Amino acid sequence: MDYGKAVRMLLLVGTSAAAGGAVLWTQARFNASDRRAALGIVQQYRPEGGRSVPEAIGARHPGKAPDWSTMTESACFQHVRVRATIEGEARAPYDFLVDINGPSIHPGNAEGEAILGELALRPAESAAAPGAP
Repeated sequence: MDYGKAVRMLLLVGTSAAAGGAVLWTQARFNASDRRAALGIVQQYRPEGGRSVPEAIGARHPGKAPDWSTMTESACFQHVRVRATIEGEARAPYDFLVDINGPSIHPGNAEGEAILGELALRPAESAAAPGAP
């Protein structure tokens, strides 16, 4: 192989690696932005006259703050799973699926469904909610 072919091959491989790296870095930035947006949607949503997800979780676990985490479910559709875990609790975490394009929040498990069902409760009604059947 002559010197010119080797240089062209190295240039081609180097350019391809740089382009691939740029695409992966850009997609990682989009995913991180979606995860931040989904966490904000879950934490800030409040139906009229109701309470927020952190308030509903706080009513079930007084004095314990949840640990929040996010995971991209589908980068193409901008679906993100938001999970709230209470440290030291045997209960399953609270999972929510967020559609960034909606935006909309959907339950990700039974615990998340129960919390979303409690959002319409007013703070005075919420005292009876955790023990109510």
